[in-house]
Amino acid sequence: MHTVDVTDENIKKIGELFPNCVTERLDVNGKPERAIDFDILRHELSKNIVEGPQERYQFTWPDKKKAIRLANTPSNMTLRPCREESVDFDNTENLYIEGDNLEVLKLMREDYLGKIKLIYIDPPYNTGSDFVYADDFSQTVANYTETSGQIDELGNRMVQNAETNGRFHTDWLNMIYPRLKVSKDLLCDDGVICIQIDDNEYSNLKKICDEIFGGDNFMTTIVVKMSEPTGMKMAHASIRIPKLKEYILVYKKRKQIEINSVRIPKDKWDYEYKSILEGLTEEEIKYIKLVRDNEVRSETDIKKVNDILQKATYRSLSDVYKELNISKEGDKEAYNFENAWRIFQTVSMTGGAKKLSDEKRQELNQLFFSVVTPEHKMYIIRGDYSFNIEKPRIKVLFADDYLTVNPCDFWQDIKTTGLDNEGFVDFRNGKKPMKLIERIIQLFTGDHDLIMDYFSGSGTTGHTVLDYNYKHNSHRKFIMVQLPELTDKKSEDYKAGFKYISEIGKERIRKAGYKIKEEQKNKQSDLFSGEKEPLDIGFRVLKLDSSNMEDVYYKPEDSSEATLFENNVKHGRTSEDLLFQVMLECNLPLSAKIATEKIGGKEVFSVNDGYLMACFDENVNENVIKEIAKRKPYYCVMCDSSLKTDNVADNFEQIWQAYSKDTVRRIL
Repeated sequence: MHTVDVTDENIKKIGELFPNCVTERLDVNGKPERAIDFDILRHELSKNIVEGPQERYQFTWPDKKKAIRLANTPSNMTLRPCREESVDFDNTENLYIEGDNLEVLKLMREDYLGKIKLIYIDPPYNTGSDFVYADDFSQTVANYTETSGQIDELGNRMVQNAETNGRFHTDWLNMIYPRLKVSKDLLCDDGVICIQIDDNEYSNLKKICDEIFGGDNFMTTIVVKMSEPTGMKMAHASIRIPKLKEYILVYKKRKQIEINSVRIPKDKWDYEYKSILEGLTEEEIKYIKLVRDNEVRSETDIKKVNDILQKATYRSLSDVYKELNISKEGDKEAYNFENAWRIFQTVSMTGGAKKLSDEKRQELNQLFFSVVTPEHKMYIIRGDYSFNIEKPRIKVLFADDYLTVNPCDFWQDIKTTGLDNEGFVDFRNGKKPMKLIERIIQLFTGDHDLIMDYFSGSGTTGHTVLDYNYKHNSHRKFIMVQLPELTDKKSEDYKAGFKYISEIGKERIRKAGYKIKEEQKNKQSDLFSGEKEPLDIGFRVLKLDSSNMEDVYYKPEDSSEATLFENNVKHGRTSEDLLFQVMLECNLPLSAKIATEKIGGKEVFSVNDGYLMACFDENVNENVIKEIAKRKPYYCVMCDSSLKTDNVADNFEQIWQAYSKDTVRRIL
């Protein structure tokens, strides 16, 4: 009931490359174990080996070796499902995991190996007042004491990394290193990790990432403008320069990846409707703006806008260029504007339009018109001459996608003020703008990709994924991980009943999902009609806990007849608790579909349409085992205490050999 020991796996890999380096030694109990003879390995690598006092390029700090070992050590903890705090538990593919993120990452390492497309994290910044995770290098979880700092219900601790601490950088480095090391295993080959940080640890984080992910896989550092310089008057004797920026370090896993284009606003394109569309009332212009600002639009809305626009008169395209102060010669912005125009014309000129004379085409082109809104969205108004050349109809094409460009590494258009209304909960500490996360999602992920944030805080990333899916008819999935960190007792969050930050995150994502559901119902949009996959606005809550199994290890002199037959499952653990621990060990995603049925009066779980079948009830007889075996699952798991009699246990293997000999059987 442990996760894989990565050190043992590395020894196997070295043994495959250099079999002559594999040897045996006696372990602490005097039993033989496999080991690597470093003297022989040194000879194999003698040409390029560096050892001893010889100078080399390296980045080190106290306890670095222990931090590396910590990333490789197995975990004997488990994740327990919490249906009452979940939304649409049985159908959702989104996960919200509550607990220490290092233990969670280790538990997921084998099951989610190479499956996550994007990891975005915003870890503690080490400013001298932030809390950082303090992983203990010498004690077990059970031995943590309150003197070590703030302790959560699971025994994981957090300490304030103040500047008075002699290990100011060391604590932070020892916290982040093992988490990033495990992160690399979770990323798919074309996956990306984005880490947000400020000046205090940027240089150290860059060195760590170069070591873990490889300097060749560094993609860029994005500078994000996080505040305005207003109100920052410098004191007479001060030399402090106000900080307006933060950084996002971007690394890929291995393969060369293709970055998606995003629409970057152009200030010169700001233009009000009223100066372009003449003859419309304020109410009509207001309605057009309402449709413009709504990403999900119904056919009814489009038709009504078309009817309004038929009354309007339009300026010529040359007037638009003139008033927007865009020159057509050698102007990059003009190129983007023209490019969108050209793409639109190519798409639009279908059917009879291609047969028109140049003179007639030029005449009809006067009916084409681009409207660029203050929100940097472009509408192209045109005559639909493919139906009736003599009497063109007015249509609106929402052409945002034609204005996409490759983004640069300086994002100054992200709005970082007025975020209180984004999350539906009053949580200000560390909240990130959804627009920032949305752009990262748009850049590095595709439909159905898996997105992870294991410093999820108030749940901004989860909220943004739901919102992005709704706006773009997408099916991206999220995994949020958050420590049950205590909220400040003086804060509004605590007064509102949120004892832990993780409770704030869950409530935010719930409200975001409910809001989307209501909007979808009220809008009655046709964009989702005929859609094969419904919009997933739920999430499955799992909580980190100690193993479901009792510690039943006895020395021979301490064992007795009674201890041999003790129940090895902890009191209070449910069948579903056991199932989720088994799912991890059988390489099934934690979001897998779970069905239950009664066979011979016993509860039997069927995961992913019978790929795994499990029964943890007591007094299971041969008929129940026989019915399960007839389904021919890939895995079957039962408890040792489940089998009704010794006779059933004796016949267990014979039943499987007769009905499904290839099924992998496991007994807890």
